This record gives sequence, C-alpha cells and structure tokens, in this order.
Amino acid sequence: MLQLRRVPGVVVAALCVVAAAIGGYGWLTAADHEDSPLVAADQPVDMADVYTFISPTNPNNIVLAMTLSDVSPPAEIQLGRSVFDPRVLYQFKIDTNGDAVEDLVIQAFVEDEREEDPGTRQRMFFVGPVAPAVTGTTARSLFDEVDGRDRNKVDVSTTGEVEIEERHGMKFFAGVRDDPFFFDFGRFLEVLAGTATSFNDPGTDSFAGLNVYAIVIELPMDLLGADLSSLSVWGTTSRL
Repeated sequence: MLQLRRVPGVVVAALCVVAAAIGGYGWLTAADHEDSPLVAADQPVDMADVYTFISPTNPNNIVLAMTLSDVSPPAEIQLGRSVFDPRVLYQFKIDTNGDAVEDLVIQAFVEDEREEDPGTRQRMFFVGPVAPAVTGTTARSLFDEVDGRDRNKVDVSTTGEVEIEERHGMKFFAGVRDDPFFFDFGRFLEVLAGTATSFNDPGTDSFAGLNVYAIVIELPMDLLGADLSSLSVWGTTSRL
C-alpha cells in the first residue's frame, strides 16, 4: 500500500525513512497554509503539502505525494462529485543535480466523463518521469507529446476502498485520504500568545481524521537517475 508520513511542524519536501500508512478519513476540511489571494480564490489549485520519502517496503523505491485542500461537502463526494478539476495540470518537479531547476517532471490530470455517464468515477492519468518542455513558472502539458503506451492511469478513490494501479514498476493513487500533516495548532497559538514557550511531546494532532485530496506515486529510484544527496522535489498546479 502506498504510504504517507505524519511530519511535525511546517512541512517542506523532505526525504524520510519511516512512514505511516495513508489512513482512514473523516469528511471534514483539513490542513491548509497561507495562500496568495489568487490561489485562495481558486480552490482546485490550492496545494497543501508535498512529501518525498523512501518506500518503507522497498528501499530502492521513492514515494512522491502531493496533497490539496478538501472543500467538498461529504454528501457531494459520496454521490460521485468530481474530486479533481479536469482543467488543472498537477506536477511533481524533480531536480536531480542540485541546481534548483527541474530536470524531470511527472504530470497528472483527470479525465472527467460524468456528463456522459454520471455513475462513472474520475480517472487520473500520469506521464513521466520525463524531461519537461519548459522549466520554472511556465507549464506545458506533455500528454499530447508522449506515446499513449507511456501513460499510466488510476481510478480516483472517493471512499475507504483504495484504488492503486501498478505499471512499469510504478504505483499510482489519487483520491480522498486522511491528512498526513501533523500540527498542534492549539499549542502553536499558545506559543504565539506567550502563554507557552514550547510544544508538548507528544503533541496533539489538530488535523487527525480530516481530509485532503492526495496524489501519490511510488517509483524506482533508478528512473530518476539520481541519488538522495542531489535530489530535490516540489509540486505545482497549473490551469490548462
């Protein structure tokens, strides 16, 4: 099973050795971070966190995970409402030589056929890791530039029953999951107010049981052509 780790404090892309499973879920809004007004007004592109860690079941594999805010009411999701926006391109950008410029990307987008068949699930498609067509703040979809045999796909999971696809040594998941971000928000406010000087050990997970939308990929490190000492990963969302 693809796995995420709960990481204390503010999360950045980090390499972690131990991970806890993507768990159950509660139908509530989960963790988010400070956003610009443009992003705050466009929830489908509102990214929460990016995680990178060694697979706990295979030391030769690396796991990339991106979480996005969950703002959909529970009933709407359970009735089959779209989870991901088909007009958004989701990307993992991977720097393999330490120059802070992406050398590889893994792109994802959803195909939404609900207008033709309201009972169908969304399906997320993936390409990569491949060299990007452009780098930096400009994005360009590569889906029309790669052979269809190089595309991977997975049905989007909206319930406790998880859909995972495996192909070419890679595993793919997309859907609603428990928020892996660990933060003691109440204690944080006490520290800010001057009524406490440090966090408790253990702290209280303020986001336990709350939801995010997650995109998770596990792949062999060999596909990245880099070792951990020179690897950096970040995520982006872009309007198509």
